[in-house]
Amino acid sequence: MDKNNIVNLLMKSQIATIEEIQGCSENEIKELEEAIGHSFPNMYRNFLLEIGHRAGLLFQGTDIFFGSIKGLTEEANELLEENQESFNLPEDAFVFSMHQGYEFNYFRFSEGDNPPVYQYIEGEGEPKLAWDSFSSFLSDGINITSKFIRG
Repeated sequence: MDKNNIVNLLMKSQIATIEEIQGCSENEIKELEEAIGHSFPNMYRNFLLEIGHRAGLLFQGTDIFFGSIKGLTEEANELLEENQESFNLPEDAFVFSMHQGYEFNYFRFSEGDNPPVYQYIEGEGEPKLAWDSFSSFLSDGINITSKFIRG
């Protein structure tokens, strides 16, 4: 899924109008990459460029957009510590979304340009491989939101 497909799919699915979609600037992404010490995988970078600030109804209630992602890895580590989990996030993990403080998703920088996505849900033990790629995660989010809209 390339960046143009993301916007077109959101509009076609009536998840967002063009006015409700705002991507990040190249400078914003570079500053964040410098702050975390890694370059983002291409698919995640496309996500940020096209809809990194907002995307209508997509991912409402989830901390996934640019204004909230910088501290999510730290928050995820705190959640694991609070729950006295016996495991830690991999050193190359980047937590890109957190939902309601009990669930988070991450990818590993070492796993390619469209990396698999892992999910931790409080009370369910170790994180699980939830999507085989970031694009699959994004497609599922769009499909779920689209079904919700249609009722």
